[in-house]
Order: sequence, then structure tokens, then C-alpha cells
Amino acid sequence: MENRSADTILNDKAFDCMDKNTKEAFKRLYGSLQGRSQQESLPIIMSFLRSMPRNMSFTPDQKRAMLNALLVNSSEAERNRIMDILKLMGI
Repeated sequence: MENRSADTILNDKAFDCMDKNTKEAFKRLYGSLQGRSQQESLPIIMSFLRSMPRNMSFTPDQKRAMLNALLVNSSEAERNRIMDILKLMGI
């Protein structure tokens, strides 16, 4: 599987309209997920999402880019399972 740095991932044009603080938060999240299993990662992702300001929203392209970045090292089955869980939660 491909291993990319957070800075490389943030070069995706979907992240262009995010402010600096949000990009930095995402970089920290991405770094904290490296080397973790799917079971370890999901609570970290959920905590990150809960910590975001209530008025903050992401475009569909930004959500897709973040999920792709976070799930880049997951198998197809793991990706599908996480996506199903996030859909159930309305994310």
C-alpha cells in the first residue's frame, strides 16, 4: 500500500479552501493514525470529528479527500466497513 506524508496529501486541491488551523489539525490526525489498526483508528477519527467546531462543515470533495487520505493503507473490506459506519453516523 502507498504511504504518503500529510503535506503531500494536503496538496490535493480539495484542501485549498481549508484554513491553516484545519489543515494543521488534519495533519496531526493523519500523523496519529500512522501504524494503527482499523480498530485503533476509528475512535481517533471520531474524536477528531467531535472536536471540530460545530459551525465547521466540509465540502463533499474535502470529505472524500480526507477519507481517501485516512484510508489509503486500508484494504477494500476495511474501507467499506468504515464508510458504512460513517454513513450510519451521517458523516
